[in-house]
Amino acid sequence: MTTPMSEINAFINAEKKRTENLIVHALSYLGELCVIEARDRPQEVSWIDRSGNLRSSIGYAIAHNGKILRYSDFTQVKQGNDGVKEGKTFAEEIARKFTNGYVLVVVAGMNYAELVEAMESKNVLASAELFARKKLPEMMSKLKSQLAP
Repeated sequence: MTTPMSEINAFINAEKKRTENLIVHALSYLGELCVIEARDRPQEVSWIDRSGNLRSSIGYAIAHNGKILRYSDFTQVKQGNDGVKEGKTFAEEIARKFTNGYVLVVVAGMNYAELVEAMESKNVLASAELFARKKLPEMMSKLKSQLAP
């Protein structure tokens, strides 16, 4: 008894799609947690949110082999419309540079984000990066178990 190649190819394609969906879901979940960590802090432990642009520029992009698969919302805060645009553009620019495999890129897209962290000693993305580094091994382990036959 033999299985037609079309059935084998259909099975392989379905498994590839299932794998990609699980990976993107896991990376999206981690990205959302990082965005919450970076954006949703009270003013007392964060920077002063004058225009809303810096907070609006925080978000993420997921890419596979340089092709963007998903973005976060880049939700506008106050009058931070420029932040939304800058954040999404910056996330896309960085994510497209990774042409081999999957990547989650979390950004603060305003050009002064690094200055706020360095000069004002305020946490913009530092805690989100630490959070991601801590959470990633656990998430990868869970993902591996979901992908196992």
